[in-house]
Amino acid sequence: MRAAAASVDAGGPSQVKGSGVLSTIKNIKSTVPYITFRRYNKALRRLIKLPGYLGTSHVCPICGVGLRAFKPMWKSYGRNIERFGYVHRHREMETFNLAAMTCPKCDATDRERLMAVYLDEAWPSFPPGKAVRLFDFAPAYPLSQKLNRYPSIAYRSADLSRRDVQDHIDLTNIAYADESADIFICSHILEHIPDDRKAMRELRRILHREGFGLMLVPLVIGVDETTEEQGETSVEYRWKHFGMGDHVRQYGRRDFVDRLTQAGFKVEQLGIAHFGAEKFRRHGIAENSILYVVRR
Repeated sequence: MRAAAASVDAGGPSQVKGSGVLSTIKNIKSTVPYITFRRYNKALRRLIKLPGYLGTSHVCPICGVGLRAFKPMWKSYGRNIERFGYVHRHREMETFNLAAMTCPKCDATDRERLMAVYLDEAWPSFPPGKAVRLFDFAPAYPLSQKLNRYPSIAYRSADLSRRDVQDHIDLTNIAYADESADIFICSHILEHIPDDRKAMRELRRILHREGFGLMLVPLVIGVDETTEEQGETSVEYRWKHFGMGDHVRQYGRRDFVDRLTQAGFKVEQLGIAHFGAEKFRRHGIAENSILYVVRR
């Protein structure tokens, strides 16, 4: 509504019509058929280029393909980091492998591959034949495909606005029962939520006392304190201070753990000492990667 009003003031009915067209295009792009078409179109293009990446040095733990290399981070990200002058652009990021970001076959990111490795490790601990209730918030498609292949999985995908999920969920007011999740996944979501502490409390509420959650947010090595928005909400400000145009904070590592602890979680920080250097190398996971596993 504010955008339409601004168009009338600036240029009359023609600009209102233009904004209506953009809105229609946006609505089309959010439909399930369009999302599915885009997904398969990208998969086809990856398949065409895949032979150039095949090899035996690495393997994707999600799709199982053998590779000589993973694909690096897309160039547009680096251009935006420089363009907006991200304050931490010359610092190393945790769990962020710029040189081996995605799988050339299934498009799984390094953080998805890290979670997949842990889930493969943890799954045998669940009683055989027992339905394992897993809630996947803002699901990543490659990982969701793997999760649905686990035996006895009771999988639910959830997001606030996406149409290609099973449940529409606000993380600050989760419409799931107390202790209803054996596992939840919350990866790179909390940096988008103004009241992240409330979301953390809600996640703890739905987690079963014998279950666990996988938590990841963007973190900068050596930064311990969180920087929040202070009234300024422009895309330029967010890129400069938080590293992305739709983030509302830059977490510090110590503060992130403190917030989870204050929400009632016990936090495990699992890195290379837990998984092993060879497993990280083989799956294209950066040596500084940490998976935050939370329990009640």
